[in-house]
Amino acid sequence: MKVLNNNISFNKNEYIVATIGYFDGIHFGHKKILTSIVKNAKSNKGLSMVITFWPHPRIVLGKNKKIELLSTMKEKENILKSIGIDLLYVIKFTKEFAKITAKDFTINFLSKKLKIDKLVIGYNHNFGNNREGNYNYLKNNKNLYQFKIQEISKQQINKEIEISSSLIRENLIEGNIKKASKMLGYNYFLKGKVIKGDGIGSKINYPTANINIENSKKLIPGDGVYAIIIEIKKIKYLGMLNVGYRPTVNGKDKRFEVHIFDFNSNIYNKKIKIEFIEKIRNEKKFKNLAELKNQLKKDKIQTIKIINKK
Repeated sequence: MKVLNNNISFNKNEYIVATIGYFDGIHFGHKKILTSIVKNAKSNKGLSMVITFWPHPRIVLGKNKKIELLSTMKEKENILKSIGIDLLYVIKFTKEFAKITAKDFTINFLSKKLKIDKLVIGYNHNFGNNREGNYNYLKNNKNLYQFKIQEISKQQINKEIEISSSLIRENLIEGNIKKASKMLGYNYFLKGKVIKGDGIGSKINYPTANINIENSKKLIPGDGVYAIIIEIKKIKYLGMLNVGYRPTVNGKDKRFEVHIFDFNSNIYNKKIKIEFIEKIRNEKKFKNLAELKNQLKKDKIQTIKIINKK
């Protein structure tokens, strides 16, 4: 997959089927649109193109400066590549760009600059200043452009369950991991580097790896204990994760602590990937470390049962 941006001149040589969107997380609904343009491009012996934006428009426009993302740009690139997208065109989203009308975007960008042959968009996608552009706008203004248009209906996208990036964020924050993963079509994950902790876990035979999350803008699910899968150097391990303030030891700062089952290697400063499988329980203050240890034993048994059922 070739990655381009709007500061680079674009030379069109082949038939292009494109779609537009931020595609945060590239969930199950997004994939319906993306696989459609890949199939369409191949049938026309052309190329599939995703036109996206960075950073998130809501952040730039001040509507939600603290919005937490489901995927980084690099993660998005990797998923798009795995789907078979040929071209990723990344537009730097600015307040100036946000002022461009749907008419100007359609004529000057889609038609004149990219010279696309077909545009495929979802039923709820809007573009241009004040979100005035959508499928109906394009259908009613065919005199503005030369490319074909196709809408992917709500039924095609959300046939089984209602899906949206906002709904996935809500479920992750609430700890509804299984529901979020079903909408994503994969296990939600985070990446980070292992850093030094307090060593309290080792004292009760449940050593933990403290994780410094790689991208501060990526969403961290709500506080609690989770069944997880950990990937280190492409090898996967079972484990559990605590997100929170460690009330039993009067913790003051929020920590992200992983216990990897049957693992005793030194992984300080190593990068790891954490896949969320299911929330086990909320974080709780125990009377002492012995009581905490007893609960961790139960959490481990439950984690193994959960992952073995997958």
